[in-house]
Amino acid sequence: MDKSDIPKRKKFKVPRPDSNVSTSHKWTVIVLILSFALSVFFSFVTSVAMESLTIAFAFALLLVIIAVNILFDMIGTAVQSAEEKPFHSLASRKVAGARESISVIRHAPQLANMCCDVIGDIAGIISGATTALIVAELVAMFNLKGILPSLILTGLVGALTIGGKAMSKGISMQNGNAIVFIVGKIMYFFSHLRRR
Repeated sequence: MDKSDIPKRKKFKVPRPDSNVSTSHKWTVIVLILSFALSVFFSFVTSVAMESLTIAFAFALLLVIIAVNILFDMIGTAVQSAEEKPFHSLASRKVAGARESISVIRHAPQLANMCCDVIGDIAGIISGATTALIVAELVAMFNLKGILPSLILTGLVGALTIGGKAMSKGISMQNGNAIVFIVGKIMYFFSHLRRR
């Protein structure tokens, strides 16, 4: 068979999606500095707070940290899955939070990075430190031995965090616009509060 008889394969290029999303390399540097500062600050605050808290409050604090981690992961996913078009008609009717929602979607990479990575990772570090302090307190209180208490509590924290994020992903992808609109309304409220 002659090579000339073989049909030439066409090279197809996948076009980029139409998007108004803004990206910036400065954001990477800002995130590095911000992550370091926040990690040190919250780790310090958590370790100081844990010294004066009872075990019950320490567990409550741990659950709040896990909940914050899941909540911001949900927001980060919603920002990426939301569509800008529905908010244009709301903004033209001057609905509170519509313009802010458009701004949120246009800054999706930065906000998703902030919510999912920065806050998510810092919450993970703090929950790990809090878990270690709770285990140390339990070992001292009940004279426990071995690594079993640490393994059980670490496993529970991991399961709650990962399970919560897995559940929130579906919710945020199905309701991306609604979640972004809530974020937009909160931003609108604080912007007007600051002006007053």
